Amino acid sequence: MQQRLAELLSYLDSTREQLLATVSNVNPSFAGVRPRGESWSAADNLAHLALVEERIARLVEEGVEWAKANGVGPETSDESIMSSLDRFSLTDAVKKRTAPPMITPEEGKTVEESVEALLGWRARLKAALLASQGLDLTQVTKPHPVAGAMSMYQWGLFVAQHEERHRRQIERTMDEVTELCAESAPIV
Repeated sequence: MQQRLAELLSYLDSTREQLLATVSNVNPSFAGVRPRGESWSAADNLAHLALVEERIARLVEEGVEWAKANGVGPETSDESIMSSLDRFSLTDAVKKRTAPPMITPEEGKTVEESVEALLGWRARLKAALLASQGLDLTQVTKPHPVAGAMSMYQWGLFVAQHEERHRRQIERTMDEVTELCAESAPIV
């Protein structure tokens, strides 16, 4: 397996494992609670992640098919792509970002529904990436509204980094919700 691909798949597995561990600690009674105003609940964050992963899995599938149909050559470098998006600080919530309507979650999705969707889309994303073996995915790009042209490797990296950003957001949200609930609990 190509070094870049192995590295990316390992990172995708690692961030997913961390997300599932975080979600397993979410109190189901609090999962849909929004701590303030328009902020998202833990369930909203998961539904958003599923919407994003669906779009990117489809984009990578199409990119790999295009690469095969258009004679994209083999990998010529094993240089890591893992730091290629660092300048965007995707994993850090230093700047609040507003999701466009197409990836804004509908209210009412359960944690279980979103996790099931995430698992299915991750399987498709990984299958598409594995189907690219022997192809140089740095040569296949699609634009991102903030980052500009990104290779199919970078789109896979984006999924993992975006997931880590929202995992951290879920942790902060659940801390806020737990604190709010403790403050509003009647004193006995």
